[in-house]
Amino acid sequence: MKTIFFLLTAVVSATLGQIFLRKGVLVTGEVTLRGALVKELFNLFSNPFVFLGLVFYVISVVFWLSALSKTSLSFVYPFTALTFVLVMLSSRFIFLESIPTLRYVGVGVICVGFLISSFA
Repeated sequence: MKTIFFLLTAVVSATLGQIFLRKGVLVTGEVTLRGALVKELFNLFSNPFVFLGLVFYVISVVFWLSALSKTSLSFVYPFTALTFVLVMLSSRFIFLESIPTLRYVGVGVICVGFLISSFA
């Protein structure tokens, strides 16, 4: 049960990381990686939302490694699929992004695949 907690914490932390990274680039503007690269990277990494996103990713990695140390990779890895589901739903409700119906179908397939792999 502790392993599931670590995995779900890793998934939620990775999702929060994506949310904060998205908010950060919305604030700083398009990242082109051309021209004044150092200035552009400085603007990105000095943005508090980008920084928080990276912090959540570090938290995610710590919990992920804890879960990996307790059970097999073949059990742990399907949990990454939940990140796709949570990020898509978060983008819909937090950023009010339009989600095509076919993408919802795809996420449904991911959920079914996750459930099958979890019980196998």
